[in-house]
Amino acid sequence: MFRQTARPVAFVLALVPAAAAAQPVEKQKSEGGAGSIVGSLAFMMGFGDESEVEGEVGGVDVSGDSDADSTLGIIPSIEKKFGNVVGIGAEYIFAWAKGEDADERRLLMSPHLRVRMSFPVYDKTTFDGMLGIGPTIWTSNEDTPGPAGDTRFGWSLRFAFGGSYAFNDAVSAFLDVGYYRSTTYGDDLTTTLTSVPLTLGLRSSF
Repeated sequence: MFRQTARPVAFVLALVPAAAAAQPVEKQKSEGGAGSIVGSLAFMMGFGDESEVEGEVGGVDVSGDSDADSTLGIIPSIEKKFGNVVGIGAEYIFAWAKGEDADERRLLMSPHLRVRMSFPVYDKTTFDGMLGIGPTIWTSNEDTPGPAGDTRFGWSLRFAFGGSYAFNDAVSAFLDVGYYRSTTYGDDLTTTLTSVPLTLGLRSSF
């Protein structure tokens, strides 16, 4: 399970020292400068979503995986810029997931600590890369039978790469694609949701 995420996470972390030393040619005010606070709000839609269960219920092995509907979510975030490139802060993912046999969506909440790097590319365009890691909470769901439908706790991560465009000095729009994984434990079960989310949002510094 951890091998699937270790390499991408290591790659993102390896960029941090170089990013901290980089000196961009030009920065948009909406992306923030050293010491500024940057806030954003993004909307997420997942592609290729899969759900996985490992364990037993009542002595019966219920392990298996299945496709899931596209996960929908909202991600507010805030960060402080350290230098012109690296920002460290937090995000809170509100994601609504739905198994292929479920009638209703289930709320997943993932508060993350995160690091984001932004590199000017051309004119008002910036390249972004981010990584967030933290706990996750799956709210109870009546459509899911047994202990898998109870409120569950675990860990999650999200990383993404994309770009942003500054409309003006106050606001930038960004679009990125990445990977989201949320895993919970308890009652002899391990449940996991994976997704390749596309996120679209707005960002501003203050």
